[in-house]
Amino acid sequence: SVEGEAPQIRKGSLKPICVEMKRAAGHNKTHISGLEGFIISPDAVAQALKIKLGCTTAVLKLPGNNVKEQEVLLQGHCVQEVVDYLRDVYCIDKKWLDLKLKK
Repeated sequence: SVEGEAPQIRKGSLKPICVEMKRAAGHNKTHISGLEGFIISPDAVAQALKIKLGCTTAVLKLPGNNVKEQEVLLQGHCVQEVVDYLRDVYCIDKKWLDLKLKK
């Protein structure tokens, strides 16, 4: 838990963080979703990776009516950098990451 904040309890099974590589309009993009399950702020991750990787980031709502989760969108192939960042900063083990790499 974070200092000064009350511990948060979430019900249900823990879903892995999805790191997906997509290609749209000739540009490579990296999508990260499922951060909320680990009580990680998508905005904080987007801001930190924007500075660390020097790329454009955006935080978008996932499609659906009653979906509260958001995804972080990064410009370029950043999958390995994202995995390293989540491991180093948030101690997220690789077994909790669902990597979807499209060639």
